[in-house]
Amino acid sequence: MIGDYKGFVKNKVVVALLQAYQDTLDYDGMKSILREAEMLYLKDIGEEDPNNTLDFFYFKKIISAQNCLLYDSSDLLYEIGKKFSFYLFPFGKSFKEKIYEINSSIITDWKVNIIENNENEIILQVHRCIFCSEIGVPCTLFKGFLVHSLQKSLPSGHRIIYERDKEDVYDLNHNSYIAKLKIEKY
Repeated sequence: MIGDYKGFVKNKVVVALLQAYQDTLDYDGMKSILREAEMLYLKDIGEEDPNNTLDFFYFKKIISAQNCLLYDSSDLLYEIGKKFSFYLFPFGKSFKEKIYEINSSIITDWKVNIIENNENEIILQVHRCIFCSEIGVPCTLFKGFLVHSLQKSLPSGHRIIYERDKEDVYDLNHNSYIAKLKIEKY
């Protein structure tokens, strides 16, 4: 890992991500990611105060290990993103509250902003997404997170269509983008 990884991540984010791994990949899959990150001791982090923090460098090691072990596994990463949303926000919150909370729970040089919000579409600006900052890694996990976070805040009978410009994962700036979440009734 080369780069400047300053900041903090609340334990509840780490716990939600590890629960998503365990739910999607089973316990051994979660341990494999932690072992690859050389952080196996975090498997029991759920017992700690959820508002304590982990240095962002260590969180980034987990994300890098995930991206290494799950390289080119878009469907799996999307599912992990959905589960991550569920475990981080198990109770009813508005989409706006979820975006505010993810920004305030991961304190580093990234930012997610809602730039337009109407009944048919939400447009987001994602600046320096921490989940896809490596070259060659698409932003599939965060896409699953966003889609499911919005889906859970809507009444039944709605579906979310995610749109964004063609992603060039070999562009150094592919982790900053505009995403559109279209809301359709069915």
